Amino acid sequence: MYLSSISYTYGEQRLIRELGEDGCDDARLKEERLEHYRATDVSSLDMARDVGARTLAAAGGTCDLILFATETRDGPEILTANAQLANALGLPGAIVMSVGGHACGNLGLLLQLARGLVATSAAESILIITSDRVVNRPRMMAGALSVLSDGAAAAYVSRERPAGPGPTFVVHGVAVSGDSRGGTADASPAAQLRTVQLGRAAAKGLKAATGRGPRDFTRVLFNNYRTASLRFLTGAAGFLSPQLLIGPVAEYAHSYAADLLTNLALMHDEGAITAGDRLALAATGPHSWAMIDVEVAA
Repeated sequence: MYLSSISYTYGEQRLIRELGEDGCDDARLKEERLEHYRATDVSSLDMARDVGARTLAAAGGTCDLILFATETRDGPEILTANAQLANALGLPGAIVMSVGGHACGNLGLLLQLARGLVATSAAESILIITSDRVVNRPRMMAGALSVLSDGAAAAYVSRERPAGPGPTFVVHGVAVSGDSRGGTADASPAAQLRTVQLGRAAAKGLKAATGRGPRDFTRVLFNNYRTASLRFLTGAAGFLSPQLLIGPVAEYAHSYAADLLTNLALMHDEGAITAGDRLALAATGPHSWAMIDVEVAA
């Protein structure tokens, strides 16, 4: 299947050191290019409407299904939110499926569901949206993983290659591994071991699905975590350090599951990835790890 017409939106840029939270004045943040985060008062549903509308406009204005992932409870109940999203996008007849529960790893869930639907249902095109903002929780993440930002991203998923302009990405396969033991803030040696096992299991699953192991990819791309965490995760999944491609952490910090879609669009525009590159996208959550085999289309 194909990914195209990626859109994204973020809150305004603010200084991390002014957060007033534990660790916000850590000198290592600046060394790791983390001085700012993004914050907004716009609801997660309104951000989803924004990026969804722009993606649909770029893709031609319609789709068969909408998959919406969020962890933020800052609006109406799911039934009402789904209806409001479909109506706001001018698609009152479209089925909206709300998914979640994998936090920063929700992109893996979205793409796995989209791939299954494109392969087994009549749906030829799916709009995927992930949108989140920080509500009633710290922005400084446990284990010095990263700093949370508010943002959203959307992409058009289609069975056939889209005809419009703009970057297109071929999704060759998705593999997800899970382990529900431990808490979301667990940084113990046992939790680190589970992370390594999750990464290796996801990489093994992707190789079984597409025939490509970690060393067969041009680059590996994670969410916008801190440098030390990125290096650990790279090795955990069996990739080499030179394969790691670091996203625009300084510009956007870490916005839940929106990072990877945003980074694909930005890096393509900047020439950091080019036609023929085979990318391993690693969408990691507290209890899951998804590996996505993506090729930059010519």
